[in-house]
Amino acid sequence: MYTEINREIYELETRIRAKEKLAAEKDMLVDELQRKRREHFNLHNDLLKEKADVDKLEGMSFSAIFLSMLGKKEDRLDKEREELLAAELRYKESQELIQELEKKIKDLEGQLVNFEDIKERYNKLIKEKKRLLLGDDSYQGRRLREALEHINELKLDIKEVDEAIYAGDWVLSALNKMEDQLESAKGWATWDILGGGMFVDMAKHSAIDKANQTARDVQHLLKSFNKELSDVGRYTDIKVDISGFATFADFFFDGLFVDWFVKSKINNSLSKVRSVRSEINRILDDLRRNRGELNNQKSSLEKQIEVLLKE
Repeated sequence: MYTEINREIYELETRIRAKEKLAAEKDMLVDELQRKRREHFNLHNDLLKEKADVDKLEGMSFSAIFLSMLGKKEDRLDKEREELLAAELRYKESQELIQELEKKIKDLEGQLVNFEDIKERYNKLIKEKKRLLLGDDSYQGRRLREALEHINELKLDIKEVDEAIYAGDWVLSALNKMEDQLESAKGWATWDILGGGMFVDMAKHSAIDKANQTARDVQHLLKSFNKELSDVGRYTDIKVDISGFATFADFFFDGLFVDWFVKSKINNSLSKVRSVRSEINRILDDLRRNRGELNNQKSSLEKQIEVLLKE
């Protein structure tokens, strides 16, 4: 039933491979041409320099007169002329090589014109065979439908995981910000203990106020992250260990806003922030690993479909 369309697909695959080889060869030659043009530019400068050296000795320059008085002018001139000749040869060879590369590239571009619509024709045939198979109750048709359904499920799973990772990254960003603010408050608290005065006291309060606001942001972001993790567990087969996570969003209210003036309290808050961040990182690592596995499953199914459509 699919003999003719399979033959056409095979022929187009052969031509696509031929096109890819020509394109790769062309890209390689274009890179080489760019290198040779840079070299050619440098060789041109070398040539101008050698010519200037010869002209200087052949003219009435101070160095020419000085070498003539020493009886060394002709020897030096012969040497400079040899160097000029060598520079001219290198420049000419470079020019010829560039012309040869340009010709090869032009020839390849001419050949590639014959393959311009090859990929579109191939995709059209694959699409047509997929349409035929989806309407066919054969074994191939059933396999194709099952694979496509599974891919759609995987796409939805990946979307859920991506949303959870996105929410978790926001939590980490806020926690890092809060850590910086707590470190600032800790530093000012130390100065305050040493008798820093009114300015230090104001700076300490400012850092504390900022950390206080960020704590509220973290609380909100943690709840959003928790919701996304729940969605991952509800809609996918992925199991993420979030034991103890429910308490994360509440720990800030456990004395965080009370007695901030005490340095030990700030240290305790810092410890909690780092503990939560460590746990968030662990969960995100699990999510990213799961996302990789889902993408691998999706790629495997896509390859199976590709093979199926070529059978």
